[in-house]
Amino acid sequence: MLTPIDIDPETFLRDHCSLPALPEIVYKLQHEIQGQQARVSDVADLINTDPALLTQVLKVVNSAYYGLPKEVFNVKYAIAFLGLYEIYRMVLSLSVVNTLAIDEKQELNDFWLHSFHTALCTKYLARQYQAHLPFDEFWVPAILHDIGKLVYLKFFPVHYKTMKAYCQENGCLFTEAENHFSLPKSSYFGTMLCDRWRLPDKARRACECHSFFDLVAENSCQSLKRFDRLITLGNLCSVICTNGLRNKARKKLEETIMEGLGCSKEAFLLMMGDILELKIHAEKFLD
Repeated sequence: MLTPIDIDPETFLRDHCSLPALPEIVYKLQHEIQGQQARVSDVADLINTDPALLTQVLKVVNSAYYGLPKEVFNVKYAIAFLGLYEIYRMVLSLSVVNTLAIDEKQELNDFWLHSFHTALCTKYLARQYQAHLPFDEFWVPAILHDIGKLVYLKFFPVHYKTMKAYCQENGCLFTEAENHFSLPKSSYFGTMLCDRWRLPDKARRACECHSFFDLVAENSCQSLKRFDRLITLGNLCSVICTNGLRNKARKKLEETIMEGLGCSKEAFLLMMGDILELKIHAEKFLD
């Protein structure tokens, strides 16, 4: 029997289950690019001071998410291709995950696989259905929408692993496991993390609303903003590729995604061929 989780939102992630501040480089980059005369060389020099972060940035830059015409080996060229703000968003998302310092490699790999696939799916859906939305703002919300699960894993590992095992045994969604055990939502932990580190509002909204049940409610009342709705659809397109979902759960996801996109069964099946191909790109990203 799992013990209840009782937390004080005023002190959680501060006085108990505390986290350090984000790395100084995040704030230095923010200050630099918000300046009137931000220089590519100065931003590149800041990133070059952290070899591990530099390696991660270049890996993301050269990934399928951006699809650059040639491989980039120098962060200055990366900034030239993508712009200062996009590089800053990339550093911010990487720093959030790195600062959580998750020791369990497989769990971290699972997080990155799903998050990167969600980012690929979201960008794909935007091109197909909402081409007017700002593509350059998708990265942080798509990557961090599930960050609350890493908070769960870090501070309540027994609860997290029990819920994950329940999902695997029953072929259900993580949200269903949270409801089954009457535990706080990972989305709740995600929003508190966003508040703790003052992450962008779009990231907070993605943490708060990205689940199957959020989309079901949204299909009924049209309450989500189009940007948030697309992040949710991207997440569910990635979730539907998860091995182990029972047929009933998969069918509900399919119907909800089709309703959310307003597409036919035939269009959905064609789209899923592309979504599965994007998962292969996400798996290559982790290799």
